[in-house]
Amino acid sequence: MKRSRLKRNHIIQLLLSILTVLLIGFVSSRVFFRIDLTTDNRYSINESTKTALQDLDDIVYVKVYLDGDLPAAFEELRRSVLETMEEFRAYAGSNIQYEFINPAESEDQKTRNEIARQLVDKGLNPRTIRVEDKDGYKTKYLFPGAVIMYRQEEVVLNFIDSKASGRTAVERLINDAQEKLEYNFLNKIREVTSVFPATIAFITGHGELERSQSISFARELSDMYSIKLVDPDEYIYALRDSMRLKYDAIVVAKPRTRFSEKDKFIIDQYIMHGGKVLWLVDYNDVHMDSLARKSTTQAIPIQRQLNLNDMLFSYGVRINTGIIQDLRSAPIPVNTAAMGAEPQFTPTPWVYFPVIAPRPIHPITTNIGPIKTEFTNPLDTVGRNPDVEKQILLKTSQYSRVISSPALIDLSIINEKPDPQRFRSGPQNVAVLLEGNFQSAFKNRLVDDFTENTFFDFKEKSKKTKMIVVSDGDVAKNPVITRNGDQQSLPLGSDKWFEDINFSGNKPFLLNAVNYLTDDNELVTLRGRKFELRLLDRQKLRNEKTFWRALNIGLPIVVMLILAFVFHFLRRLKYTKKSSQ
Repeated sequence: MKRSRLKRNHIIQLLLSILTVLLIGFVSSRVFFRIDLTTDNRYSINESTKTALQDLDDIVYVKVYLDGDLPAAFEELRRSVLETMEEFRAYAGSNIQYEFINPAESEDQKTRNEIARQLVDKGLNPRTIRVEDKDGYKTKYLFPGAVIMYRQEEVVLNFIDSKASGRTAVERLINDAQEKLEYNFLNKIREVTSVFPATIAFITGHGELERSQSISFARELSDMYSIKLVDPDEYIYALRDSMRLKYDAIVVAKPRTRFSEKDKFIIDQYIMHGGKVLWLVDYNDVHMDSLARKSTTQAIPIQRQLNLNDMLFSYGVRINTGIIQDLRSAPIPVNTAAMGAEPQFTPTPWVYFPVIAPRPIHPITTNIGPIKTEFTNPLDTVGRNPDVEKQILLKTSQYSRVISSPALIDLSIINEKPDPQRFRSGPQNVAVLLEGNFQSAFKNRLVDDFTENTFFDFKEKSKKTKMIVVSDGDVAKNPVITRNGDQQSLPLGSDKWFEDINFSGNKPFLLNAVNYLTDDNELVTLRGRKFELRLLDRQKLRNEKTFWRALNIGLPIVVMLILAFVFHFLRRLKYTKKSSQ
C-alpha cells in the first residue's frame, strides 16, 4: 500500500514538474524581459534604439568581418558584437540578420590578398597585429568592422577608431569600440534605411569658415544628415517656403562679414517658424599667422561689422568683445633651438587658446573630452523672457581672466611665468543652450520689401524651438596644412603642429549639439555612454599565475567531491532511519 502511494506521489511530482516547465516556457515565449546586473548597464540598450529596431520594415543584413583565430582582446570585441546583434534581433526579429566572416579563412594567399583588397576598397580599415605561432612571430591582418546592407544600399562600419594614436593600448581601443557599438550600429542602420534624412544647412555668404576648414565637421554630420551650403542672399524663401521649413537646422560657423538686415530677417523668421540654429560666433578678428612673421598682431573687434548683436540680444544672449585668457590652454609651437641650430619646436601653453573641460550638466556635455577654443569671447544671458529656458553648457577654468579689445597680442608673453593672481576672474561662459518661444528681433520694425509680400507669414513670437550659441567659431575649425603644394584638411580636434596632441571633445560636442537641436536625443545619449575598463593586473597575474591555475582547476573538483560526500551521507542517513523503523 505504502509502495503504491509512493509511486503515485512520484508520478504527481513528475507531472507537476513537466507542467511547470511548460508553463514557464509558454510565459517566457510571450513576455520578453532581460535583466542587466552590470553596474554600467553594458548589456542594456536604449529605449529609442528598441523603438527604431521595432520600426524596421525590411531586412537589415550585417556582415561582421571578425571571426577565426583572434587575439584575446579582439575575441572579446567579437563577443560584444555578437551580444549586440542578439540584442538587436530580440527587438527587430527577423529584420536583423547577421553573419560572422573570417576574411583570412582561405589557405590560398592570393585569395586572401584579393579579399583584403576588396574590403579596403569598401572602406574597412585593416588592423595589423603580430601573433606567435610554433614557428615564431608572424604578421596578421584583421578587419574589425562590418558591412551593413539594406535593400540596394550598404554602409561600412569600422569598430576601431582609425584616428587613435598608435600608442593607445589595444585594451583601451577595444573598450572604446564596445562603448560605441550600439551608437555606431544604430547610426549606420539609420543612415542606410533613411529615405529622406534630415537636412542641415551651413550658412554661407558672410565670410564663414571655408569649406576646407569645416569639412571634418561636415563629413561627420553627413553620416547622419544631408548637408547643404546655403547663401540666403536676401532671398525671402532661402530657408523656408510658404508651407514648411527647408532645413531641420542651420549652422552659422564663424562669420567675418556683415549680415544685411534682410538676411537677418530670413534667419529670424526661420527661427520663428520652429527652425533650430547652432551659432558659432566670435567678435574678434585675429590672425595667428602674423605671429610667424613678427612677434605681435592685433585683435580687432568686429561686433558692429557682423551686425548680429541686436538679433542675439533679442533671443537672450550677449557676446562680449573681450578676449578670454586661461591658464588651462592649448599649446603653440615655439622654437627652442640654439641660434643657428636646426629649428626645434616645443609645445608651449598659449593663454589665448582656452581648453574647456565640459561638465556633465547636460546630455550634450556628458562624457566629453577637452575642447579647444581660440581667442574666445565671454558671453552672458540677458533678458527676462519667461518663455525661454537658458542653460550654460561650457565654461572656461577658474583660472581665467578677460582682457579688453582691441588688444595687442604679443608672442613674448610665452617667456613670462604666468602669475596665478592675475587669473582670478573665475570661469567664463562660452556656450549656452536656449529653449522655448523666442521674440522676433524684427518685432515692430519690419523690412518693407518683405511685408509687401502677401504670401510671407510673419511671426512675432516663435514656435517652441531651440538654439545653441557658442562664442567661438574656431571650435568647429579643423586644421589645414600644405603638403607637396596641396592643402590637406586634418580631422577636427587634431593639432596642426603636433601629431600626438588631440582635443577629443570638439567633434562630439558639436555632433551632440546638432543631434540635440534636431531631436536625435538617442544619439546624444548613446555617444555619451561609458563602460568601466576592467583590465587585469599583469604583474599580479604573472606572480600569482600558479595559484590561480590551481584554484580554477582544483576548486570545481573539490566542490564536486564535497557535494558527492554530502549526498552520500544524507542518503545513507535516510535509509538507516527507514531500516530502524
